[in-house]
Amino acid sequence: MTAGVLMAVEEPGGKVVEVVAGAGGPEMLLRRRDVDGSHLRAPLSGMLTASTGRPWRIEPAFGDSVRVRSAGGTVVVTAGLGPLSARLELAFAPGGLLTLTTTWRNHADQEVTDVAAGLLLPLPTTDAHVTMPGVLYNGNPSSDPRKKVPREGFVGEEHRLPVPAVNAAWDGRYVSLFAHPTATRLDDGTVAYGSLGVVRSPGLTVAAMTGVIAFDGRPDVCYVSKAEVADRPVGYRDLAPGETITTRHTLDWGPVEPRGLGFTKLVRTVLAHKELYHDRGARPLPRDEIVRLKTNAMDARWAGDGYLASDGSRPGKPRSYLYGWTGQCMKLARCDAELGLDRDEPERVGRARRAADFYVEGSTTPVRGLRHGRYLLDDGTWEMFRKDGAEFASSRAHGETIADLAELALRFRDAGLEVPPEWQEAVEDAAALFWHTRLPEGVVPLGWTPEGTPITRLVSAAGAACVQAMLGAYRLSGEKVWLLRAEEMLGRYHRLHAATFERPFAHATLDASGEDKEAGMYYFLAAFELYRLTGREEYARWAETAADWLLTFVYVWSPEFDEGSTFERRGFKACGWPAVSVQNHHLDVFFPTSELMEFGLMTGKAHYAERAGTILHAMGQGICTEPGDWGFDVPGEQGEGFFQTNWQRKGEANTWNPSWVIALPLYHALRMRKVS
Repeated sequence: MTAGVLMAVEEPGGKVVEVVAGAGGPEMLLRRRDVDGSHLRAPLSGMLTASTGRPWRIEPAFGDSVRVRSAGGTVVVTAGLGPLSARLELAFAPGGLLTLTTTWRNHADQEVTDVAAGLLLPLPTTDAHVTMPGVLYNGNPSSDPRKKVPREGFVGEEHRLPVPAVNAAWDGRYVSLFAHPTATRLDDGTVAYGSLGVVRSPGLTVAAMTGVIAFDGRPDVCYVSKAEVADRPVGYRDLAPGETITTRHTLDWGPVEPRGLGFTKLVRTVLAHKELYHDRGARPLPRDEIVRLKTNAMDARWAGDGYLASDGSRPGKPRSYLYGWTGQCMKLARCDAELGLDRDEPERVGRARRAADFYVEGSTTPVRGLRHGRYLLDDGTWEMFRKDGAEFASSRAHGETIADLAELALRFRDAGLEVPPEWQEAVEDAAALFWHTRLPEGVVPLGWTPEGTPITRLVSAAGAACVQAMLGAYRLSGEKVWLLRAEEMLGRYHRLHAATFERPFAHATLDASGEDKEAGMYYFLAAFELYRLTGREEYARWAETAADWLLTFVYVWSPEFDEGSTFERRGFKACGWPAVSVQNHHLDVFFPTSELMEFGLMTGKAHYAERAGTILHAMGQGICTEPGDWGFDVPGEQGEGFFQTNWQRKGEANTWNPSWVIALPLYHALRMRKVS
């Protein structure tokens, strides 16, 4: 043991925990034998906090009360915190991760009320890149500053986090703190969990609390809906004399460069250490049954020239075909074609052809390559999307629709069917628009005015889907210029967003304005497609990093739900479901599930394929299997929102069913059936 070290524990992989003497008392030092310097050095008194009364506060342990001893490979820390005492045990688990078990005890002779206790990790910097999966990515720099969205000073319920963890990265190193959520069922049948977040106390500090929350540094404020907060004092505990609260966390640390890739350590640690979270997700329906039910729902949406964007039963929603985003009319055409070709059902192939013809013939605008995104059946008119009261064409929606049109044409060609030249012309015209209207930064704008000019100079990843469309133009025409342009454009997206993740993927969803899963989806898909077409390992690395970022949105555990809720009654499991964005904290089926499986199989990274299987089967929950099931009349229908946290109606699902909720699970189930 080196001079100044009071005690130390280490594990064979090279991690070392030392307790050293400090000016204000003993300090914990985390390091690795293969890296110079410490990853984290913190006073032990500053790692334990407990307050009583409301609102809760960060109140560290009394410095002179901290005692440290070693017990058979475990470091034991005890401290006093007012009427409470705390005991922190640090020991390495067999897999090389450090387990932290913390127990707070009421040692007074009367009840202590409104207790808020926690474990703190004070960081040695005020400028770490912090990731809270699904909630916070480097402070959410692309989120609209006028709207309430989690940023610094956020402490949220564990059930809000797909991976219940916080990662902080700085100066070539990272620290990850994982929670092991344990449900507390209260007398009224509701369920409470601990909480995780980042506070300034006064510096940047990772906080693992016993359930209390904060928003923008304000205690007892809850993020309850899209850009909405409410006062909600939750998580306080009352302790009788001698009563205790015990929590368990896991700590991991090591090198990472650049710092923005710290999130990859969260995902890969979970994948490498199966003991962290044992949940394997729900499998209510076989894959073929998902195909059968979703096909039934798709058939119910066919309306002569396309597929209805919704089932037509919702007041104020006119019957329409919607292309891209929530409509996915062209994706449904691809599904119909795939089923028709596989089953030798010419009627389905004919429907797919009719849907594509109708779009190509009718959606044009005076600007070559620019198209309308919606057709109103009862009015017989085409229209664009609207943003801030003005018409615009979304680059995300236009890009994915053109990419799907290209894929449909290629599928027809592979099957020996005639491909109208107008389809290829539509793809190439759109690809030319995408290239020639780029922003100075080299990426596609968020969208275009009816005159074909960018609606904003805002730089975002919304138009990454347009790279896929350009690759479709290359595969259809064989003209290498489209491949070169796609490579150039994806390189710009990489440099802006994915090289360092200082400004992560954002602005793909049309009803929100911030960091979101769907923006990362299209970058992943384009990088994977470029890898398939070129074989360049660089693109495989880009796709892998993007896949890890996307997986931070996917639940690795399943919270319990309040007694009497739909999820509690039906045994709903969140494990495998993706969350949506830092602004919309619910679950939905929008995810590149089949492509994740293909990527894993192609690159020999089986964990991605395994994860994709969990995701697809988890999404089988909530599908109507008979009239009346989950609130639907048509088997195969499914709600677009599942509420796993107290962001809106915890434990419930909605019955808003845009056609993408049919298209995405069906598309992925069909492709995964073929791949496997």
